[in-house]
Amino acid sequence: MDFEFTEEQEKLRKEIHEFFVNELPLDYRAGFIEVVTRGAPFTEEQLSFGMALQKKAGKKGYLAPGWGKESGGLGLTDMEQGIIIEETGYWGVVWPVSLGLGVCGPALHLFGTEEQKRKFLPPIARGEVIWYQAQTEPDAGSDEANVQLRAVPDGDDYILNGQKTFISATGPADYLYTLVRTADVKPKHRGLSLFLVPAKVPGISYRPIPCMSGFTVDIFFDDVRVPKDSLLGQLNRGFYHAMATFEFERSGTDDAARSKRYLEELVQFCKETKRNGKPLIEDPKVRETLAQIAVETEVERLCGWHGQWYFAEREKLGPQPYNLLELIFKTYGPIQSKKMMDMFGLYGQLKKLSPRVKFEGQVERRWEAMRSAHGGGTIEINKVVIADRGLGLPRISTRLREVIGQAVKEEAAR
Repeated sequence: MDFEFTEEQEKLRKEIHEFFVNELPLDYRAGFIEVVTRGAPFTEEQLSFGMALQKKAGKKGYLAPGWGKESGGLGLTDMEQGIIIEETGYWGVVWPVSLGLGVCGPALHLFGTEEQKRKFLPPIARGEVIWYQAQTEPDAGSDEANVQLRAVPDGDDYILNGQKTFISATGPADYLYTLVRTADVKPKHRGLSLFLVPAKVPGISYRPIPCMSGFTVDIFFDDVRVPKDSLLGQLNRGFYHAMATFEFERSGTDDAARSKRYLEELVQFCKETKRNGKPLIEDPKVRETLAQIAVETEVERLCGWHGQWYFAEREKLGPQPYNLLELIFKTYGPIQSKKMMDMFGLYGQLKKLSPRVKFEGQVERRWEAMRSAHGGGTIEINKVVIADRGLGLPRISTRLREVIGQAVKEEAAR
């Protein structure tokens, strides 16, 4: 992997940087950070501004730079796309169309019909629509093959009944990208299919579930009728299609960029803030904490770019076998937030609107945000995947799994 960027790539970075300097006021950036770190929903004003900014970026091709021009992109390389994503993350921006760009769009490119691509891809790239990735169910979280939302054929349509839960919601949805059971077979994952469902058709209802780690909703399907051309890809191959699109989620340069911006602002705060008559930055323990966070942030950045490079070279290297960045981010995050709480003392517990708050409440905000590590797979699941696919270690036997499960139940019953 070459860690140097070309002159043209640096020019592209500067172009994106100037776009945000000119178009993103600091008060709106703070609102975006609330959405990222606390999982707060967009306010009506933030959503309106976010959609307007998103459309400006879409008009320039910045939302989907790696897509072909016929789909609304710029036809850039994967590495150039990583630069734009990194710069966007540095500015703390969360696009309301992010799930359409990162999940639904890649699935459409891989498995969509030409008609589906023409219909759905350009509006995503222009930033005009909001998609939800509706996968999780009450009994289908880590075990995604246990999906029970059912689609039954009826003439030229399918009728959907069931529920999705804890679905991330950046704003009112226009479309749902959802995994549905279309056959009762064993193994269970061979009876699932992907559907593209208009979000406001009769029979669909929503119930908000505010969470510390993100604003989510329940989605209920009651005799929802959709045409058969809502099927994405092959019937009963939805699980495999969904797994294929996860490859697009394993490359990410934005999280480390957000961490870098946070660290820069934290260092500046420590330079300007005094404790016992001296700047915080002169305290050896504070300097040690900042140095450790700086090292971990650089590790995140390198892992993010390694994932982006691996993705760019996927035709030669094959699919990336595991997501190390996800594990590192979820491991470092809680540790860093704990160190920040220790460093700020009681001030670290104050929320943004408190009159005595320090550092705009970012310490408390990150503390809350880092309590959840479920999205994209827990730490334990990521370790299992790395051990299996990355290191080639043998899987735990079914019998041993049963023994462990029984022991856990007996211990819980005591």
